[in-house]
Amino acid sequence: MELGLKGKSVIVTGGGSNIGRAIVLALASEGCHVTIAEIDQPQGEKVANEATAMNADAKVVFIQTDVTDHRQVKNMADQVIRQEGAIDGLVNNVGWTVDRLFLEKPREEWEKEINLNLWSSINCMSTILPHMVDRGNGSIVSIASDAGRMGEYREAVYSACKGGVIALTKAVSREVGRYGVR
Repeated sequence: MELGLKGKSVIVTGGGSNIGRAIVLALASEGCHVTIAEIDQPQGEKVANEATAMNADAKVVFIQTDVTDHRQVKNMADQVIRQEGAIDGLVNNVGWTVDRLFLEKPREEWEKEINLNLWSSINCMSTILPHMVDRGNGSIVSIASDAGRMGEYREAVYSACKGGVIALTKAVSREVGRYGVR
């Protein structure tokens, strides 16, 4: 299916597996220039190679990035802008949880869930949005979950984070829509 994305530069966080991998492959099939922002180097490189092999028009690269670290996100975005000239799209895809009752979950797991499921989107949006606003163009897709709308048994903190991602994305879209950013 031709979606008019050929040659567009898109960053996919957590593009090394699962939903992120499927997104990378779909964008590559459209001929996008995809950056996989992924912490898992072997998996990120594997998906980059797989995506590049499926479409000669696609350019797919892996940049090892811990999206919970704002400095690493900034370095990754700066590298994409240097290499591609622009960032046309961002897919906030990273997600992680351990299926466990709220009262049984240690604080360290709560913190990891908040960092991966909410702070990663904040880090990426706050870094990439100024570039998109300056260009007057760009699209951001944030992957959430029904857990964020309704709450999910054994996923209380994950649900809270995904609810936060939904609200963050809606609020930011209201702020930057007038600049051509969707």
